[in-house]
Amino acid sequence: MTELDYSEKTLPETLTTILEPCEVLLSFDYHNRTVDVRPIATALLRWGYDRESLAGDLWKRATDSPQKIEILRKLLRPGDARMVLPSPESGFVPRRPRTWQDVRSKFLQSDDLKASVISWTRDLYLDLFLTTMAPSHTPTPSDRSTATRNQATFRRKLFDRDGVVSIIGKVLDTNSYPPPPGMTYFEEGLLQGAHIIPFSASKTLLTGNQINDPSNGLLLDPFTHSIFGRFRFGIECRDKIYRLRKLYPDIRLTSQLNRHNDEEVLWFGWKSHLVPCPSSLLCDIHLAIGYVLRESNAFTMISAILGDEEEFNSGNTGGDYWLVTGSSYLERKLRGLAASNYSDTADSDE
Repeated sequence: MTELDYSEKTLPETLTTILEPCEVLLSFDYHNRTVDVRPIATALLRWGYDRESLAGDLWKRATDSPQKIEILRKLLRPGDARMVLPSPESGFVPRRPRTWQDVRSKFLQSDDLKASVISWTRDLYLDLFLTTMAPSHTPTPSDRSTATRNQATFRRKLFDRDGVVSIIGKVLDTNSYPPPPGMTYFEEGLLQGAHIIPFSASKTLLTGNQINDPSNGLLLDPFTHSIFGRFRFGIECRDKIYRLRKLYPDIRLTSQLNRHNDEEVLWFGWKSHLVPCPSSLLCDIHLAIGYVLRESNAFTMISAILGDEEEFNSGNTGGDYWLVTGSSYLERKLRGLAASNYSDTADSDE
């Protein structure tokens, strides 16, 4: 017999409990595909960066009308007996005689509350995950020289900070041979300036010149750069100590990455402490995105969607498939444009 659950839960715990698997379908359609909301939403609430804020944003959507508030008031009561209405700050318990299983069932009977969860998940799916994993656009001829110059400056600052051997992989930059005396390395290769938060997400997570700040960069060989951009590994920073985190430790990735153990300490800035080390905030955001993609198993579908977009841009699709893919792609680009305009306005106001 299942034990009845009346325990007090925090806001993220409450929402995760409500979204546990059951027979009620929560999904949205995008690019001729049906996206299951539950794995993504629960992974965000368990693994996302700043889970309290993510849960707070979902709670705002679930309480943006008197009708929704009334349903929740009948289902939940504050953990703090001095409060009248449920509040994220107080924690929650089911309103007796209901259990958490009853709360989940009643919550999911409300089309309005289900729509709140779906819209919240869909927005993050499009504006964060798809945008972050999408390849950066090719610069126009007028922008190309500026982009090349900015990338060269970015890379030079990373060399000034970490030297000519990559911290991850121990690859000596081909253009720096012979190496400085006493320098340990395993192979030669062309090192690239890898962005922790990529250009494709610059308007969502960073603005202005922050994208090319060395605090948003690592020196990586091309193969390791590729899997870093696919969130196969990340960097955890606690108390100014950096550790490599392999998100798929059982999968052999690249020989360069396999030279390191999971949770191995990484030392950035050994050549110069005057150049900023990788931002702990940006490392944690990148790592959190990787965890959410792993736990929700969303990586495969997002890769397929981005593949659809490449086919659409190359003109290799037609008919109804072309219309659906094109409309979805246009929606995502318009959302990105709106975010760009907002951030540009914010920058001009500072």
